[in-house]
Amino acid sequence: MGFFEKIRASIVRFMAGRYGSDQLSFAMVMSALVMTSIGALSRIGFLTLMADAMLIVATIRMFSKDRYRRAHENQVYLEKTQKMRQAFSEWVNRMKNSKKYHYFTCPKCKTRLRVPRGVGNVTITCKNCGEKFDKKA
Repeated sequence: MGFFEKIRASIVRFMAGRYGSDQLSFAMVMSALVMTSIGALSRIGFLTLMADAMLIVATIRMFSKDRYRRAHENQVYLEKTQKMRQAFSEWVNRMKNSKKYHYFTCPKCKTRLRVPRGVGNVTITCKNCGEKFDKKA
């Protein structure tokens, strides 16, 4: 067994029974990274201090053996941020497909609809409410 395999095995033994990382811990670490960068560039020491506190809390969460409580915290975080994460995911998807499709919003039910680009004037029928409206794609 080589040196790195021994280190890996010891880390695996140490982390056995511990919670590890999850979406909340990842978000805390990324937020701390952003806050540290902004604090360093703007010379606001409070942001750096807050970032350090977030890193400490994220580390404590990862090494915690209270798996039920950490999983519950993560579940609450996911529930509270679901709309924002879904909107961001939809925005990324729209940006990826912006060369192929034009996106419209139904005037009645506000559903987002997708039409291939370059088809000219088109009558769009909403699949959700059946509303028809004309647009140029």
